[in-house]
Amino acid sequence: MRILVVSNLFPPVVIGGYELGCAKAAAGLRGRGHDVRVLTTWSHLPRHAEALPGEVRRLDLPWLIPERPADRGAQAWLDYAAMCSSLPNTMALLDELRAFRPDVVYAWNLVGIGGAALVDLLDISGLPWVWHLMDRAPADIMASVTDGIGGLFGQGLRALRRGKVIAMSRHLVDEIEYVADDAFPIPVEIIPGWADAADTLPHLPYLRGGVARFVTAGAMHAHKGIDLILEASRMLKSEGLRFEVDLFGAGEVSHYIGLAQSLQVQDVVRFHGPRTQQELMRLYRSYDAFLFPTHEREPFGFAPIEAAAAATPPIMTANCGAAERLVGGVHCLKIPRSAEALAGAMRQVAARAVDIARVGRAARRLVEEDLSFRRCLDRIEAVLRETSSKPSVRRVDDPSLTALAFLKHNLSVRLRFG
Repeated sequence: MRILVVSNLFPPVVIGGYELGCAKAAAGLRGRGHDVRVLTTWSHLPRHAEALPGEVRRLDLPWLIPERPADRGAQAWLDYAAMCSSLPNTMALLDELRAFRPDVVYAWNLVGIGGAALVDLLDISGLPWVWHLMDRAPADIMASVTDGIGGLFGQGLRALRRGKVIAMSRHLVDEIEYVADDAFPIPVEIIPGWADAADTLPHLPYLRGGVARFVTAGAMHAHKGIDLILEASRMLKSEGLRFEVDLFGAGEVSHYIGLAQSLQVQDVVRFHGPRTQQELMRLYRSYDAFLFPTHEREPFGFAPIEAAAAATPPIMTANCGAAERLVGGVHCLKIPRSAEALAGAMRQVAARAVDIARVGRAARRLVEEDLSFRRCLDRIEAVLRETSSKPSVRRVDDPSLTALAFLKHNLSVRLRFG
């Protein structure tokens, strides 16, 4: 198949798992012999060694700029271009559709690049398309599109009726429908986050020397539960338990170093900065459990699955997206999202009140059997192939599409700004 991937970000520009997942899927499809081209935003960073030969960096990204202007009018314009319509981005997509002539368009995160207009163009072009959701992008785009403009680009989730949607959890689907106050007009294919157990090394003995070793990796922000980890560490230290916590990732690191010092846990909590996925997969073998007290609306989360692949079971928020796939007490320890509950689970591990080796082995088997990248890519490939084979009236060469996109953009600007 000729597959055109569209994403707001693509490595080396990465915020989190959404961009890394896109890159992994694109590389995997190319590895299976498909002709894959990636349309994404420009990058100020050097081209990375694993860059795909088909990367096209033509899109603007008004949503992600170092400093937003103080003027509210300028802010409103940037928000409009980011969520609703960016004419240069719409034209760039149309150019790629005509030049590359894909069998199917594989959209990823469209937030920040004029997502409403891009979905509309895919719809009226007649080309088969699939939208892979790892966050609530449709709801966020809809929230920024006023009623009058929505009439131009399709109303609510009904605008997706001619496409196909993949979501990484039922939890995410429910959140999108709740926030949008609407329902998907088509069945949603659930394909979870993944990991490759083959990328890991054999796990070291658990609780070596009587010390419980915990790890977390990702964005160092409150919604990921970093505050809870530090507070739970304070509780365990006051009890005299022997444990260590290593945190890998970028974000508000300076703030949390200061918080660790104020809680007097700097001797048991260490911040290491970011690491690549490959480095982390090799490091996880040294730890007894992965800490994942993330916010309840977490769509899924790759990191706890990657740790599970290394037989390092997660301690995780009980109602986050990844919790759909892991059974508490079998593959992980599930907790309410609080420092007290997190400390309780960490205490169980440190006191050998739970057979963490058994849970770790079960977690690894689950990844190998149900959450492997190969298995998930099989399903992605099947969805793309099925979607591409459906009969459709393709209008991509219709010269009126350019004029129609231009008129819709300018009318939406007039409706939004007068």
